[in-house]
Amino acid sequence: MLQIDTLPPYASLADSTADSLQIICAYDTLFTPIGRVEPTLHKSLFSHHLLPVENSHEISIMHQGSPGWLLAFIALSIFLICTFLRNKQISFLDLLHSAIDSRAMDRLLRDSNLTHATDQAIIAPLMLLPLALVGFHSFIPHVSNLWLNILHYILLLAGCCIIYYSRNGIIRLLGNAFDNTDSVHLYLSSNYIYHLLYGIAATAISFFIFYTDRVGQTFLYILFGTIGLLFIMRLFRGMQLFLTNSKTPKFFLFYYLCILEIVPIIALIKVVIYS
Repeated sequence: MLQIDTLPPYASLADSTADSLQIICAYDTLFTPIGRVEPTLHKSLFSHHLLPVENSHEISIMHQGSPGWLLAFIALSIFLICTFLRNKQISFLDLLHSAIDSRAMDRLLRDSNLTHATDQAIIAPLMLLPLALVGFHSFIPHVSNLWLNILHYILLLAGCCIIYYSRNGIIRLLGNAFDNTDSVHLYLSSNYIYHLLYGIAATAISFFIFYTDRVGQTFLYILFGTIGLLFIMRLFRGMQLFLTNSKTPKFFLFYYLCILEIVPIIALIKVVIYS
């Protein structure tokens, strides 16, 4: 609306001049649109329940970083362990029962003839093949060359077997030196039962360590916990056999446990921590 204010009617014409005429314009705001206020946006209560649907088909369960030759060695380990247990007519439940009960252990050693030197020599690669595979994959850096990685693993496996046989040879030598041949033989035979359990546990868990992306490290901890529990059980079983059948004083038994059992484990833990 345009408003024009002029002089009042009673004013004289003499007093009215061009300068005294005032024209006041005002802008009409009647039809001006009211300003719109944008609504305040709040976070939805269901936003954390949204699923990434657009890329869900690309998520893979298997970890693609692990090479395929690891799976081949896992299959080889499963085949060797199953063949050995089938030839000896030993079940997994028999191994677990003998690891806990002394009578079951005596019955298993008698019926399966695990005390034979040839059978005891075979148990070492059955145990070390999956354990060395886990150690190589988890703690040793890989190179781009496939055959060089396999060669490094075979060298690691051979070194572990040499250490294993050397340790058992030293134990037998000390048993002959202190006239404890029978007790040492019984002790090593009971150890072979636990070593078979080591190999079975490492073979069963190694697949999940290698080929699961997010929970592979969790399965590695599970393997360490299982082997640690079996190791403690083996130490207590060995102390029981030595204290029952050995002619050596307990002081020498303490030295044995420190030098041949505990010190290698401490050295291995140090190597794993600083690798």
